[in-house]
Amino acid sequence: MYLNDRKAGPELLHYRALGKRANLSFDDKRNLKVYEDGFSGECLYDKLFDEIGHDNLYIFRDVYLTAGKSGAQYDSIIISGDEITINEIKNYTGEYYYKEGRFIKNGEIVPDNPFTQVERAAGKLYRICRNSRINADVITKVIFPNDDFKLYSEDNSIWKNIVIRMDMKKYFRSFKVQHNTEKAGRLVSMIRGHISENPYFNGSRNTGDIRRGLYCGNCGNFNLIKTRYHRECSRCKTKESNETHMLRAMSDYKYLYYGGEMTRRKLMELIGDDFHPEVFRRALNKYCVKNRKGKNTEYVFKYYDFEEAMQHLDQTSKYKNYHAEF
Repeated sequence: MYLNDRKAGPELLHYRALGKRANLSFDDKRNLKVYEDGFSGECLYDKLFDEIGHDNLYIFRDVYLTAGKSGAQYDSIIISGDEITINEIKNYTGEYYYKEGRFIKNGEIVPDNPFTQVERAAGKLYRICRNSRINADVITKVIFPNDDFKLYSEDNSIWKNIVIRMDMKKYFRSFKVQHNTEKAGRLVSMIRGHISENPYFNGSRNTGDIRRGLYCGNCGNFNLIKTRYHRECSRCKTKESNETHMLRAMSDYKYLYYGGEMTRRKLMELIGDDFHPEVFRRALNKYCVKNRKGKNTEYVFKYYDFEEAMQHLDQTSKYKNYHAEF
């Protein structure tokens, strides 16, 4: 069973928000594609695992674990019986060659070696187990879920460490013989106790020239017609409530300036002072946690992202959104 949801990571949400409000540089476009492809591969992995079933397992998805002063990111951690399996998911496409310890595509070395990454993650997990005085085997596999991926190598030792798309369901079925144990429960508690935020991503350095204002969630157009309770897109005629736009702006701000503080003044600058201050104040109090720091007040968005916030809003708001049909 899954023990947590898989969500788009802060890096991906940063570049998505940046893409709505800025002309992305070549590097930003590349980073956006890398994170989008990675998330798509992880979702495909989950979908195939769901088709086989995993009620007899404990599975953590996309977690960052700290071990001492350092840590590592884990795409998937499977606890089966007394064992821990780490799956490093790589949504590679095209033809790759593995030679002399390196992945090569189109004659160029891939900078991040998946085998090195997963072994580093295993080392961190062994350290966590040792510090927790729990003995457990840690098994590693690199998963390539894209059916457009091909790998060639004369090093036959690598094949036992990878799983390609055509073998994924067979691989998942291999866990069906495992069962939850008392030790598995201890391993779950141990991992939960070491989950933390990834401290290495800071999005604020990428937001020097962004567009202020509100934009249509359907087509991205910034030219909106203001009504009492909605904004209507002048291009596609989608109508979204004022609360929807404020929630989107709060989520955008959170990930554009990830790790930075959000104040009322800074958020109003992002949306172009488009709401009456009192309306805006009520929304901040409703959808954020208020932290006072001396004379300043910092607001922390209550929700992980815009999508999570909208699940709440759809159940409570009397002002509905009307999306255009094409």
